[in-house]
Amino acid sequence: MTDAAAPRKRHRPESPFRVHLRVVTALLRREMATRYGRTSGGYFWAVAEPAGMIGMMSMAFAALSRKPDLGQSFIVFFATGFLSFNFYRMTALQLFSAVRSNRALLNYPNVAIYDAMVARLLLQTLTNCMVAVVILGIAIWYTGQTVQLDVAWIAPALGAATLLAFGVGVMNSVLFQMFPLYQRVFLIVNRPLFIISGVLYIPEILPTQLRELIAWNPLVHVVSGFRQGVYPSYHSMITQLEYPALCGLVTLALGLLLLRRFGERLMDQ
Repeated sequence: MTDAAAPRKRHRPESPFRVHLRVVTALLRREMATRYGRTSGGYFWAVAEPAGMIGMMSMAFAALSRKPDLGQSFIVFFATGFLSFNFYRMTALQLFSAVRSNRALLNYPNVAIYDAMVARLLLQTLTNCMVAVVILGIAIWYTGQTVQLDVAWIAPALGAATLLAFGVGVMNSVLFQMFPLYQRVFLIVNRPLFIISGVLYIPEILPTQLRELIAWNPLVHVVSGFRQGVYPSYHSMITQLEYPALCGLVTLALGLLLLRRFGERLMDQ
């Protein structure tokens, strides 16, 4: 049998999952190079900024009070609050601009809006984990605070915060571009979120009616749940991690519907 008569091998078309996996990997590398590889200090600033905030809050409150609401160290107490809150805040902020920042790449046939969203989610989640491990580890070592880390509380709390950030980020990435007025209103309403999320205190010190009111904020449950994983003696009266997770699923479903409805219009803007 001659070579010309030999049967040709048929190349199976690549599965859509593998295509999206390759695209997400490429976008992830691009995001890493753009965000951390081209700036002075790179990942140093990802750690330095929250560390500086925690340090300033600790010094300010140490001058006003003898001891924090939990434990003996202001640094560890504020680190647990700020880092868990930051899992939501930083992830949501990065997703808000995912479509706008990657619009040129989205013109390629194999690149979808969802790929840009997932790439940013993965990068920010990995960054959040790295920052949390480094800062909390240094805070515990420096202060000598006795803690007993409980992954059964820490992991679900951070997972719920990430899911909530993903849902809010996907939804607002569409709404911010379609309705500029909504973006202004959202950012204004979002400003006191840091204060009403229990970062600076524990909900149990508040009057019952006020505590029940702030329990509607899903991030209160995230922060309290994370602190239960660090302070074994702390048992929150309101923590229900199913609530922020459910809020994340609802906003994610709404965001995906908005992307399906307005995806082409976003590319034209």
